[in-house]
Amino acid sequence: MKWFLPPAVGSVLRRSALYSTLGVGCAAAAGLATVAALTSMVWLLRNPTQWSASVVAAFLVTGAGLSAASSWFSHCAEARFAATLRRRLARHLVRLPSRTLARYDGDRLRRLVSDDVTALHHLVAHAPSETVTLIVVPVASVFALVSIAGPTAVLVLLPGVAAALFYSTVVAKLGHRHSAEQGRVMAQITTAVDDYARGISVHRIYGASGGAAAEYAVATVQFTRGMVGWVSKVATPAALASALLQATVTYAVAYAVGFGSGTEVLAALLLFGLAAVTPALRLEHGLDYIWAGRAAGGRLADLLDETPLPSGATWDDQRTGGALRAQGITVNSGERAVLGGLTHTFEQSAVTAVVGPSGSGKSTLLRVLAGFDVQDAGSVTVGGVDVWKLIQQFRHRSVFYVPQGTDVLQTSVRTDLRLTAPDAPDGCLLGALASAQLNVDLDTAAHELSGGERQRLRLAHAFLTSAQVILLDEPTSALDGVTARAVFASIRNLAHREGKTIVLVTHDLALADHADDRVDLGARQVVSE
Repeated sequence: MKWFLPPAVGSVLRRSALYSTLGVGCAAAAGLATVAALTSMVWLLRNPTQWSASVVAAFLVTGAGLSAASSWFSHCAEARFAATLRRRLARHLVRLPSRTLARYDGDRLRRLVSDDVTALHHLVAHAPSETVTLIVVPVASVFALVSIAGPTAVLVLLPGVAAALFYSTVVAKLGHRHSAEQGRVMAQITTAVDDYARGISVHRIYGASGGAAAEYAVATVQFTRGMVGWVSKVATPAALASALLQATVTYAVAYAVGFGSGTEVLAALLLFGLAAVTPALRLEHGLDYIWAGRAAGGRLADLLDETPLPSGATWDDQRTGGALRAQGITVNSGERAVLGGLTHTFEQSAVTAVVGPSGSGKSTLLRVLAGFDVQDAGSVTVGGVDVWKLIQQFRHRSVFYVPQGTDVLQTSVRTDLRLTAPDAPDGCLLGALASAQLNVDLDTAAHELSGGERQRLRLAHAFLTSAQVILLDEPTSALDGVTARAVFASIRNLAHREGKTIVLVTHDLALADHADDRVDLGARQVVSE
């Protein structure tokens, strides 16, 4: 199915090509074994011996075994494909610039890496084998049917052929069109339900749940209309086509064609008439799954085609110097310049406060300095080395970035801190907490801490990292004045004691006055040395 998927996703199938090929081969062999069993049944009626019965049983058992093997190989191929695709998505996501990730909200990313990968299951695990079966079994059945009952016997296939053609043309086109609309409406109603649920709690404070309730009502009406349209335009025609594939219709034609013929001819009409059209029964939902999988593959390919952050090749274990220099940094957002030609050297053993009004580019500057966003012009060097020339793992080991916010893992404080310092003893962890002015037990659940405590827990990581450059985005925004001053004093002490280069974004001008250096993005974009 590689040709059916965009190249960015289809290329992943190479890892599971062997299993997929074996699955298709076993499916074809299973179909031929089934046709051979039916042929043996017809001849069993003419010569009912123990040997003939044994041959029929042998073909049936062989077909069942091959079918099971086909399913096993195909699902192994799909499992390898899904695992490889998820790993590729994970590696790609961690290398995407922050500005790119900002276009994907959490729910959209969850659907991409979970629901859309799952939607490819049928396309990878079932569609190849079913397609081969849809070709092999009818061709072999027609050959056996004509050989036993003569050319006129093909009339028994007319209902199935008509229904199969209807499925593969009219129903497929209608299903493809309406499945896209149904997916859009389902996403809309899911979002509306989430917004409405959040609106209940928001209403208690702001009285603002009415808008969410209205959007929910509109979404449910559109969903109902969409389902009615799908039933009338897709499901009903599909049901009529399915009726033509039922055994009763085929039996009626078989009896009409085989009236007056021998027992084996009538048996061939009945058995092969159904065998030839039975694979077409899977078209009812199979085509929907295929179109859904192809749409999911397109969305995943769009994500994989996003340009990642540059990948350097330098691993500088010497870590000579921690001075951080920004030279002519320019970042544009559409037609607006967020940062325009900023130049500054952030000195080692010093705390530099970055201040400025909202929207002046403070957080953007930190992300660029950390190597999480790409500037449109200019360069950033750490210890004289361009950050984009550093290999990604070392880049983030050299520059430690604590973004704004209070998100923590749902685990203990000890486990959370050891993400930064895996081998640190409890004494070091407690020391980092003390520097961040946080007095909690290491076994405390991190996610149960208050907002200010979570912020200080994240800040404690800065006192554990071995990175020479530390970037902090609003580290005291959720703290009271006394605690904020104590935390700032600890940060300054860290810079002076261990020779760290610390860049700190803050709205608190009183704290910024105690920094060793200051960059005011509101006053000027180009800062002199």
